[in-house]
Amino acid sequence: MGKKSYSAAKTVQKALKILESLGDGQPLRPSEIAKQLGLSRSNVHRLLFTLEEMGYVEKKLDSTYYLGFKVFMLGSNFSTPNNISDTAYPQMKILADISQENVNLGVMYENRVLYLNKIKSPHNLKLDTPMGKMDPLHCTGLGKALLSGFTDKEVEAYLASVELTQNTKKTIVDQGGLIDHIRKVREQGVAFDFEEFDMGVHCIAAPIYNHINQVIAAISVSAPSVRLTRQIIKKLKPHLLAACAAVSERLGYRVERA
Repeated sequence: MGKKSYSAAKTVQKALKILESLGDGQPLRPSEIAKQLGLSRSNVHRLLFTLEEMGYVEKKLDSTYYLGFKVFMLGSNFSTPNNISDTAYPQMKILADISQENVNLGVMYENRVLYLNKIKSPHNLKLDTPMGKMDPLHCTGLGKALLSGFTDKEVEAYLASVELTQNTKKTIVDQGGLIDHIRKVREQGVAFDFEEFDMGVHCIAAPIYNHINQVIAAISVSAPSVRLTRQIIKKLKPHLLAACAAVSERLGYRVERA
């Protein structure tokens, strides 16, 4: 009985890995999935058939597969701890109305930024970061705001586990330089991304705290650099800090006042 249970668990793991693989780069052919995951083609075909029957994947005419509507339904019903997304949305809306730019909510997941929610800019020229997308921590405003909740030792441990990719010529890839940079983020309460992740894109972000004073999320305003200039960012900073403070207080965080 124990062996059968173990086999079933392995099957579930393989099926979930297929869904994750499609989420990273759909659509994919069964042969591509098999190569990525190190599985046999026959195994992948059987799992895809079951997932398709249940509505978790769909098959295109060219025999590639992509995530099905059932996955979207599950994602739509997902509730984050402490309802961060629901709690943050009213403040995100205020920021979006003030800035007229993209406002994003992100959390840390597997040493990356996971986008939980967003409000799109009304401008024709705008950024489009889909919810569920993950980006690096070291070169994004949200990521650096999240890293500001780490101690220096925790930042060093993070740096030992990742590669600092050079996204643009302005990306900080020196470990000592990044540690110093995160210290400044802690001091000023906000993180900036001036074309570190994408050329032509600026961003300002600030952390959200929970009831035990831990950084658990961050909110950012991002836009093409021609609109979101350093002068505009300076004007938006107090509004962003106020929004993050309001969300943090709703989550139980209390600022010690002199």
